[in-house]
This record gives sequence, structure tokens and C-alpha cells, in this order.
Amino acid sequence: MLKTFLINLDRRSDRLIFVKRQLGNLGIDFERISAVDGNCLTDEQKVFLNQPRFALECKRKAVSGEFGCALSHRAVWQRMVDESIPFALVLEDDVQLNSELVSLIAEEKNYHSFDFLNLTLKRPYYDIDAVEIKKSLSQKQLIRPAFWQVIKRKAWRMMEVKAIVKWKIYRLHALHNGMIACECDFAPSLACCYIVSLQGAKQMLLASDNLFYPIDKVWHYCGGLLKEGFLAEPLAFQSLDSDIPHRVRFKLTFWQKFIRFFVKGRHWRRRLDVIRMYGWSRL
Repeated sequence: MLKTFLINLDRRSDRLIFVKRQLGNLGIDFERISAVDGNCLTDEQKVFLNQPRFALECKRKAVSGEFGCALSHRAVWQRMVDESIPFALVLEDDVQLNSELVSLIAEEKNYHSFDFLNLTLKRPYYDIDAVEIKKSLSQKQLIRPAFWQVIKRKAWRMMEVKAIVKWKIYRLHALHNGMIACECDFAPSLACCYIVSLQGAKQMLLASDNLFYPIDKVWHYCGGLLKEGFLAEPLAFQSLDSDIPHRVRFKLTFWQKFIRFFVKGRHWRRRLDVIRMYGWSRL
């Protein structure tokens, strides 16, 4: 069975019970990771946070709770590196799980093609009807058409929510029990339930050494030619209220706005890797 880590604050035993009951019903063994409490950070722990750049990226300051969350996920990735764990399922303690999760993690072939596979969504990232159309065409892996294949390209674009800037789905993977995984860039944010490879863990540690964004965007900035994706029909949902309050935006100064224009959302390393993996013709 896939190694499973549950991130849980010591003071939130109620949430531990909430997820432990679900995992017990599904027959999934897990290891609890004591989450870093953002209210008790040391100076050494704060060294990763680039607060000025965070303000430019998000128009707000990073609050202590989300930085504690970031350190907690980093602790899981470091465990994977230290112990050479090839793949791991990572859960936060506010997740509601679908019973189909057992089928997904039962066989490595369902996720071994991915370095990061997000199993949860909080809003649509795809047109599910279009995905079903693609599924009916073939049970084999489907690859995004090149830009000169105009008709096929148009059908493919039906799967991609137009409101998301430069969102691309590059491949569809037919998994067990009719599940479909969408290989994409960028992978959806939200870190309450995902599968990560050892290579993914290494690259996420590197990308978060200088943290200027919420940790659930770290895969947007990773190098290492990571294959990222999500499930067309999610198996997990963030069902409880966030433990990270007071994320309040503020107005930037004129100088901050000027700098932000040049640095905001510049995922250069990831973008270059995407070109190397999929080629110019499929962008």
C-alpha cells in the first residue's frame, strides 16, 4: 500500500479523529506528521520566507498559519528524501475522502507516471463533458494535438476552462475503474490531498527554499521536468473551515506595482521544462 502521511496540529485532535475515522473505514494505514504551529515559529524556521516578494506576488503578507503549513509539507518531503520513499500520499486533516481512493492507490501503475497528482479540487478546472467525450474515443493515452491540427485542437480546448490563463492539458491517462488523470500545466492549487514522487519531493524542497507564495503553488515553480496532473473527477474535498485566518490583501505602492509587473507569476523554470517535455507545437 502507498505510504500515507497525515499532517495534523497537536492541538487539533478533533481533526485527527475526523480523518482517522475515514482512513480506518477505507483500510488505509497512515503515519501522522505533527504539523508546525505557525503561532510558535522560531527565527530559524522563518528563514525560508521571503516576505517582501510574497507581498508582491499575493498583494498581502504571509500569515503565520500558512507558513506553518508550508513547513509541515516540507517536513513530509524531507522524510521522503531522507528515507528514499518512491511515492507518498499526503493528506491534510480537513479532507473528505471518496471511497474510490482505495482503488487508485492500490496499484502503482495508476500514479507512477506522475511526479505530482492532485486528487482534490475546490472549483472546476476542466469541462467534464468534454473529458467524457475523449474517454469514449479511446481508452488509450491521449496526447494534445499540435497547433496545426486545428480541428482536433478545438475539441481538446473544450476540456480547458478558458477563465484560467494559459491552462493546458497535455495528456489524458485512463486509470483503473474508469478514472481519468489529466497531465497538465499548471497543476491545480490546494494541497489537502495529493500523491508525490521522490523526484517531486526533491524539487519542491528546492523550490520552497525561498518561499514567496502559498505552499499549494510550489509545483508551479518547480524544475526537474516534473509530470504534474489532476483527476478529472476528484477523490477528495477540503471540507472544513481553514485554520489559517487573517489573509487580508492591501494596496501596493506605485513602486511595488512597478516591480510586480516584472516578477508576478514568472514561472520561468517550469515553463522551460514544459517546452522540453511537450515541445513548442503543443503549447
